[in-house]
Amino acid sequence: MSSYHELDDQDEKNLDKKKTSDLRSLLFLVKYSKKYGVAIVGSLLLLVLYSAVALYSSRLTGLFVDEGLLKSDRNRAIFLGLSVVGLELLSIIFHWIGRTVLAQRASLVVLDIRKGLFQHLQKLPLQFYDRWPQGRVITRITHDVEGLENFFTNSLGRMCSSIFMAISAVIVMCSSDLKLGLMILASIFPALIFVLLTRSPVKKVNRKMSKFSSIINSKLTEFIDGIYVIRSFGLEGWSMKKYKATIDDHINSSLEANLLYSWSQPLLSFLCACPLLVLIWFGGQQVMDGTMSVGLFVAFTRYSEKFFFPIMNLFRELHVIFQAFTNTERVANFFEQSVEDEILKQDDNPISKGDFRGEIEFRDVSMGYDDNSWVLKNVNFHIKQGERIGLVGHTGCGKTTTISLLSRLYEFQEGEVLIDGNSVRSFDRTFLRSHIGVVSQDSILFHGTLRENLSLNTDQSDEEVLRISEQTGLLKVMNDAKISLTSMILEGGVNLSVGQRQLICLTRVFLTNPSILVLDEATANIDPQMEEVIHSALKQLMDGRTTLMIAHRLDTLSGCDRLFVFEKGEIVEQGGPRELIEKKGRFYELHKAGQKRETTNSPHQ
Repeated sequence: MSSYHELDDQDEKNLDKKKTSDLRSLLFLVKYSKKYGVAIVGSLLLLVLYSAVALYSSRLTGLFVDEGLLKSDRNRAIFLGLSVVGLELLSIIFHWIGRTVLAQRASLVVLDIRKGLFQHLQKLPLQFYDRWPQGRVITRITHDVEGLENFFTNSLGRMCSSIFMAISAVIVMCSSDLKLGLMILASIFPALIFVLLTRSPVKKVNRKMSKFSSIINSKLTEFIDGIYVIRSFGLEGWSMKKYKATIDDHINSSLEANLLYSWSQPLLSFLCACPLLVLIWFGGQQVMDGTMSVGLFVAFTRYSEKFFFPIMNLFRELHVIFQAFTNTERVANFFEQSVEDEILKQDDNPISKGDFRGEIEFRDVSMGYDDNSWVLKNVNFHIKQGERIGLVGHTGCGKTTTISLLSRLYEFQEGEVLIDGNSVRSFDRTFLRSHIGVVSQDSILFHGTLRENLSLNTDQSDEEVLRISEQTGLLKVMNDAKISLTSMILEGGVNLSVGQRQLICLTRVFLTNPSILVLDEATANIDPQMEEVIHSALKQLMDGRTTLMIAHRLDTLSGCDRLFVFEKGEIVEQGGPRELIEKKGRFYELHKAGQKRETTNSPHQ
């Protein structure tokens, strides 16, 4: 079972298989940015203007020295000084507007990615959720997207302005003094080589931190969901030990990253200062030799600052950029997970309307969740419209898988599943599922009003909802508990009893008026009084509907027309409940074992 879950994208064993190149990550971001292309291009042009104005201000600073100060020309000095101040203010305005527009549009890009992720979640097949831990999924749509958001809203603007400023400074320096400009440009190569050498280690530690962050979320979600078991069995110490081990892994990866940055960042800052050292040495010699004016040297000093400071800032942002690309890898790989349309085969023109009677047939159906074993093997049966069928057998024998294939929750590999004579692959999945009502042992309720948990169909009036609730017995339970359709239900229905939650789920199915009803241990763990109410509601709900019922207790199965007895993915017996008991076969053994268990668990009178 340890190999059942898919490896994390950032796991070392999975990197070669799943790794997304930086170029591919960039193209992924560009894809979501196209919608705001005009505004983003406009903001980038403003950043280019900011660079041009700032550099022209630097040139005027040199002229201010040469033509104003050194020549003692007060009027010229005042004019040039005011021009420098004006241009600096103008560059600040361009920079502020450009960065603001870019940050706003970047936030919208991130919002679109968040929406896209949630929409993608709705399209993923159930087998994806079987293999991906819940915490890992949550990490993708929270932590990884937040990393992208941090890059887009903060680092992207600094990165673009730094790149434009550095390129513009190189162009101006080379046009003013080609030899000195090329020497200053060449002096940045040691820093560039250093960045290329440390690129792989930086990305590696970022991947490790992302992987362990995902594991932390997975563990936290698991322990919160299992808090009842942890508290009941006194496993607080055990869970803390497990969680602490996960935290320690994340801390160790963070310390590894801090160690790398502690020596690489200061060294990188020194290497980025090389252009200024080159200017002081060679430019100073030219000033002393008289081949360069003092004003041009001052201008070059500012050019050099406009060159190496952006480069230094850019290199310092690299860890954020690399982290953003790591986040992008993970988000992009998540988007590449196959959706239901790709996994569950469907005809080109699926049936999406018409009568739906509920006649079911399985023809030599075999199905496995992986390539290692079959869960169902050559299953054959035919169920008439309105027939009540019980599915019995030990846990893991294929009962739940059988009913899952009806709703196209999973794909089967061999055979054919037919409803009303048509292959389930010929139905539109939404249309198919709208005619199949499932009441499971687990009552799933959401935070919201009782009305919202019962039906989101705006065409159904409150009066109709209450009428159906009266038929199922829910209305009486509501009145006894003094709750109404507007009463708030907490997440998971924790403010309701188990029976109340199950009755709400049953009424929810009744409101959809399904043609096929699936009951998966629907009355398990219900107290006798509420069980009587639910059984009464079930009788109404099953009337005229094809019903498949998974249960172990004979009194629950006594109303079935036939029983299918599963064993190791095959139907080994089928027939009426009394017929199978009299046959004294596999169902008889299951029934006797169930009676013995009930007698053992019942209290002494």
